[in-house]
Amino acid sequence: MQIPERAKKMGANINTLVGILSIASSVGMGVWVTANKSRDIEDLQGWRKDFIVQTEANSARVDQRLQAIETRQSTAEGDIKTLGYRMSASEQSVGSVLASIKDLTSSVNELNGDVKVVREILQRQDRQSGNQR
Repeated sequence: MQIPERAKKMGANINTLVGILSIASSVGMGVWVTANKSRDIEDLQGWRKDFIVQTEANSARVDQRLQAIETRQSTAEGDIKTLGYRMSASEQSVGSVLASIKDLTSSVNELNGDVKVVREILQRQDRQSGNQR
């Protein structure tokens, strides 16, 4: 195979130039893609770290709020138990007050009857003493 005259003058064929440009552009694109890929990976890793920190902070806040709610709930449960005791004590005292009121009512009724009897006796005595004068 013989090299044509023109190729001897240029020193290279046009196909060689296209091939060299293709290889150079492929290498350049490979470098560019690798750089972008590395940058994207670094961005994603940074985002992941930030997300983990934010998630842990949110988790800590939720844990604090849950603990506060549980504390309030246990306090409320204690108050409810105390309230039940207080209600039963109040009911007992109301029952004793009602019994005392009934006793006082019966005593007042007895005294009312006694006062009527004393009044009648006094009226009789007044009549008798008025008759004797």
